[in-house]
Amino acid sequence: MGTTFARLFEPGADGAKPFGLAVDLLDAILIPAGHTPRYEFYPWLRAQSMIEHGPAQVLVGPYRTPERARLMRFSRQAFYEDALVFYARRREEGLWWGDFQALQRLSIGAVQGWVYGERFEQSRAALSVTVVRDLATALRMLQVGRLDLIAANQRNSEPVIQELGLGEQVALCAPPFAQLKGHFAFSREPAGESWLALVDAGMQRLRASGELQQMAARRGVALPE
Repeated sequence: MGTTFARLFEPGADGAKPFGLAVDLLDAILIPAGHTPRYEFYPWLRAQSMIEHGPAQVLVGPYRTPERARLMRFSRQAFYEDALVFYARRREEGLWWGDFQALQRLSIGAVQGWVYGERFEQSRAALSVTVVRDLATALRMLQVGRLDLIAANQRNSEPVIQELGLGEQVALCAPPFAQLKGHFAFSREPAGESWLALVDAGMQRLRASGELQQMAARRGVALPE
């Protein structure tokens, strides 16, 4: 269970099977173990709630945080890594150069339910942060000048910017302000421990054989060391 994550977990067109690195991995781990995975998509906050309280067995892709670790179990191995970045309107990329203190007079968009890493969270209280429902909404608000910057991960943002036709209007700022690793997560109920053990053992096998690296390369996903 999860929400749409570019290159990791995406619904197939017209009811076709979902695709992405997470689907490749879970099929390779669960099917040989005698399970038939069923993939479902929900808004991100709801998907997290459904792993905490049931009925889902596996949550695709959360970054690990101390708060989340109290609510769910995380795979020992991460299966992707993201650059967390700011986007600005074209020719305004210089608003960000690596100093959070310089952002205090700006309006910054952040997506509801997303994690942005320790540096961003430590600076949040001093910033003017507007929480928006989804990335597409944030990008449109940036386009029309209601936001100065939006905080996002580069992997998810690139296809949404392309889909909205904003490639000439929105620009990536440098440098990234965080590098975060994504995991599979499981319930804190006793059954979650067995699912975690199965997925971790499968991940270890796929990494040792080189299949994990090949899958990640095919999907264009950065694999943590």
